[in-house]
Amino acid sequence: FLAWLDFRELGFDVKKLERFLAQEANIAVSPGYWFGREGAGFGRMTIGCPRSTVQHALDNLISAVNTLSESDK
Repeated sequence: FLAWLDFRELGFDVKKLERFLAQEANIAVSPGYWFGREGAGFGRMTIGCPRSTVQHALDNLISAVNTLSESDK
């Protein structure tokens, strides 16, 4: 199972988004641009795993995005 996540609102180019997700959020997703130009700004996440694993990844993502929001203040 796969989930497509829309990160376009973050305003990152594709390489910055890859770094942010890997280094700040500590999650692994397939960059959307791998699947065509229209995929830029998206990430494809495999969710065919235990719910706790998906929840952990989403918690990491939320924390990383919240850190971005905090730096804007």
